[in-house]
Amino acid sequence: MDLLNKKIRNITQSVTLKIDALAKKMKADNEDVVSFGAGEPDFDTPDYIKDQAIASIKKGETKYTDASGTIALKNAVVKKMKEEHGLEYQPSQIVISCGAKHSLYNIFQVMLDPGDEVILFSPFWVSYPEQIKLADAKPVIVDTTGTGFKINFNELENKLSPRTKLIVLNSPQNP
Repeated sequence: MDLLNKKIRNITQSVTLKIDALAKKMKADNEDVVSFGAGEPDFDTPDYIKDQAIASIKKGETKYTDASGTIALKNAVVKKMKEEHGLEYQPSQIVISCGAKHSLYNIFQVMLDPGDEVILFSPFWVSYPEQIKLADAKPVIVDTTGTGFKINFNELENKLSPRTKLIVLNSPQNP
């Protein structure tokens, strides 16, 4: 008996994680490797960030937060967006997540129904099509590699259908 459902059996393994595992193995074998896999920096987290994390832990800031982020963090994002970009937001318009992939996965899960289509411009991050498939939807690819990463609107129009629900616009590739 297979314990995994059909949906997960049709998802391909992350190429990024395969490359990362290979690079880590090569490093463990004392090979000189520059990894282009997971995108992790080759330097440690700066001390001021570690110190703040430790201070927060010591203050007892270790409890669950609102799923969309703390109000203090949302207010900091609102302030940063205003000061650095001149953009006006309300804290209710800000969602804090573990990153773009996590946010997109959540969006796909709550917005897509079986059979919906999502337009992706290629190149794209490798996990996007698999995330769309996990939502029982279909990724539809519009290639931009031959146009200098510019959208060919004729091709886009040809890919649109009554089932098109979302368009993921990335600039270019990572996210």
